[in-house]
Amino acid sequence: MGYVCLVGATTPLSVLDLIPRSSGDSTVTAVRNVIDLAQQAERFGCQRYWFAEHHLNPGVLGASPAVSISLVAGATSTIRIGSAGVQLGHRQPLATVEESGLLDAAYPGRLDLGLGRSFGRQKEKPEAEAAAAAYAVRGGTGSHTVEQRAGNGLLLPKQYDVTKLLATSRTKVAALLDLLQQPGAYTPDYESQVSDILALLAGTYVSPGGVAVHA
Repeated sequence: MGYVCLVGATTPLSVLDLIPRSSGDSTVTAVRNVIDLAQQAERFGCQRYWFAEHHLNPGVLGASPAVSISLVAGATSTIRIGSAGVQLGHRQPLATVEESGLLDAAYPGRLDLGLGRSFGRQKEKPEAEAAAAAYAVRGGTGSHTVEQRAGNGLLLPKQYDVTKLLATSRTKVAALLDLLQQPGAYTPDYESQVSDILALLAGTYVSPGGVAVHA
């Protein structure tokens, strides 16, 4: 396997890992491989090692960015580690901040927290209809077809193209969400989730009822 993260390179290079499991390999082998790859990436001068989040695919093991980060953080010493990104469609901002806070305390100065969109139940909307609406507003048609910046300057990527997802049956979409989300749970809009995470990180979060809480 070749590497291009060379020490002295003028362009910083990084690795994005889904923790794939090759045909015939066990989960144990796949985990050992990702630790070895992270160590090699650090040795060859890569700047960051990021993990993507993916679910319900036996060939891809990166289901929890926090757990994936912890696997390689203890086996490396200098390379930055992070998520690219945490799927906010079925995760609470508080849990995301608490997990990243623990990792940052264990490996200070090395953590990158990347936040991503993912489909989820929208309040008072059927699952497939909600996904279609999100696609229409943020990705397929409408105004949010390109990257935009929020009021605080945060860069918001355009909505993921969920055309293939929408081609699946509504029953299948509902079944996936039943596994990823608690019954009756719904997904707030992405911008509000990011704002909540930033406020929790800064220690300035105040609930809609006026209660200040701290992660």
